Amino acid sequence: MSRLNPKPMISFSHKRTWESSWPSLDATSEPAISSKTLSLALEAKYAETQRLHHHLHRLVKSLPLPALLYNRKGRIVTCNQEAQSFMTGVDWKKAKWHVQDLWECLGWPPVPFTHWEWEGGRLSCWDCPLGGPDQPSSLSIRYLKHESGSSTGDQEHVHRLATIGEKTGRLAHDIRNPLASIEWFATLLGRGDHPTPERRELADHLIHAIRSLDGLVSNLLIFSTPLQGQRQHVNLSALLDDVELLAMYPLRKKRLTIHRHRESNLDEIMGNEQLLKQALLNLLLNAIHASLPDGHIEIHCRQKSQSATAATAASGRDGVLLSIRDEGCGMSEEEVQKAFQPFYSKRKGGTGLGLPIVKDIVHVHQGIIEIISHQGKGTTVELFLPQ
Repeated sequence: MSRLNPKPMISFSHKRTWESSWPSLDATSEPAISSKTLSLALEAKYAETQRLHHHLHRLVKSLPLPALLYNRKGRIVTCNQEAQSFMTGVDWKKAKWHVQDLWECLGWPPVPFTHWEWEGGRLSCWDCPLGGPDQPSSLSIRYLKHESGSSTGDQEHVHRLATIGEKTGRLAHDIRNPLASIEWFATLLGRGDHPTPERRELADHLIHAIRSLDGLVSNLLIFSTPLQGQRQHVNLSALLDDVELLAMYPLRKKRLTIHRHRESNLDEIMGNEQLLKQALLNLLLNAIHASLPDGHIEIHCRQKSQSATAATAASGRDGVLLSIRDEGCGMSEEEVQKAFQPFYSKRKGGTGLGLPIVKDIVHVHQGIIEIISHQGKGTTVELFLPQ
């Protein structure tokens, strides 16, 4: 009789072992799945950051001033055509130029410097670290400005600068579009299911960095685009609420308190809501940076009649006076006089565009801006807007 191989039987104990090898769908497996999802999402956002860096390279290429982009180690990542044409005699084919070696080669003084006599004109230079003191970036932009002794106008040069400004505005839009999705994802990271304090802190830092970058792009966009003064009724309380919300992170970081003083019958003002929001946000951020921790900032809103003897476009008109006052370090007379010069900033990490943009916005509203500051006692910036 031939022996047939019996069909193997699975015992009950083996079956239980085989079933137990599959992952159970209970709550204990959720952290592993969440970690994997988080890892994939962070990789996607890293790719998004690389794309933003690519746009930043293009933006530097289109700046109307000579500009260099360099990393934390000082190596020059890219420079625009304005810089290459300006720095004659430099071998730009040399790989990995270090910004300090370049400066020694040119014989220029350490940065920052202003009004340095060079080739019949005055040369100024600033460094602009991207990000902020609380959220530093690995990249910085170095700007150059050369004022020649002659005052002859060049229509072709003016037209070229206008074209570059238009391109800068388009690139700023390209950079700004993905920021909203990145901020939304960072907000989700901070919420999640049972987020750890470390994750919440990381999400707060990400949101602060995103809003800082968005503010920088907004300033570049406004600075490179002709402002339009279309006016509408603006709710003053809602406007101030939005401005405080945008500045919430640095306010909490320094534990600062805002005190508002508004006349009871002053509910609305006439103006461009988005431009006014940008102007007040720039002023509030300046006040925050100048303030010491645990201090307070005052915002005053009241009606005012401008004197008819004032030599301004708004003379002899009724309007609204908005002022922001801090109790910070204050400014010297020289700093007050230079405060509205583009790219002039004494603050580490400052771009020097905040106050010039505020001045342009006030002028679009046919208003007046005034800085009252005393060293060691604080600064008050007043905006008079005719109504």
